[in-house]
Amino acid sequence: MSAPQGFRFDDDHTTRAWLATAWFMFACLVVTAPAALIDERTLWEISVWWKPLKFEMALLVHFATLAVLAQQLPAKKRAGPIMTVVVWSSVAAALIEIGYITIQAARGRHSHFNFDTPLEALMYSVMGVGALLLVLAALVLGVFLAFQRDGNKSGFRLGAVSGLIIGPILTIVFGGYMSLTGSHWVGEAYSDAGGVPLLSWSKEVGDLRPPHFFATHAMQFLPLAGLVADRLAPGFARPLVVGAAALNIAIAVFLFWLALQGRPIIGA
Repeated sequence: MSAPQGFRFDDDHTTRAWLATAWFMFACLVVTAPAALIDERTLWEISVWWKPLKFEMALLVHFATLAVLAQQLPAKKRAGPIMTVVVWSSVAAALIEIGYITIQAARGRHSHFNFDTPLEALMYSVMGVGALLLVLAALVLGVFLAFQRDGNKSGFRLGAVSGLIIGPILTIVFGGYMSLTGSHWVGEAYSDAGGVPLLSWSKEVGDLRPPHFFATHAMQFLPLAGLVADRLAPGFARPLVVGAAALNIAIAVFLFWLALQGRPIIGA
């Protein structure tokens, strides 16, 4: 989890909190992965531990990304009151979310789309609020960077701003729709077995997870695209980032449309 070349991590509470959370998720992975190998129980015909593993990996990447991109803000602004609230609310949301998902996995119970008991229904709502706080943290950082007047015209800066604004907005739209429908499937499906390897996306019916994936990971893809463009084609870095952002949006929207038609991303 190192910063791009030419960057360093400053010793401030924003950087420390986000990096510490990323490392905590890595530690959770180390513990959860063996459980997935030992425990033979399943939910939707895949390991009960697969959801915690996916969320630990996603949150590790999310917080490492925020820690890296936050280095473009002056230390004074990173330590300001707005960022302080944003940082600690996002960290609290992540800890509550991964804690509940892990507890439910250990119990052999679903954490998402589970309304079987009043407590589980309440916790699903709590996780929804937590997910919103996680993406809002990125959005606030993106807005701060967009208004940062330091003369930085690099592709990396534009990629960071684009990813941190486009990613959260699309995630809120797609994730919100998924929550309202009460399922990530569009069509009759009761199993994640036989889905896309590693990701478990359905090959039989429409699946809202692919557009959600491409929306959320715009936060990593676009800064990375900017960084690569700066190295390989510095004179065209910003137009290349604009093109990458348009492509990212187009893919996410197309996959959302495909899912709404009840059609899988690959397969039937």
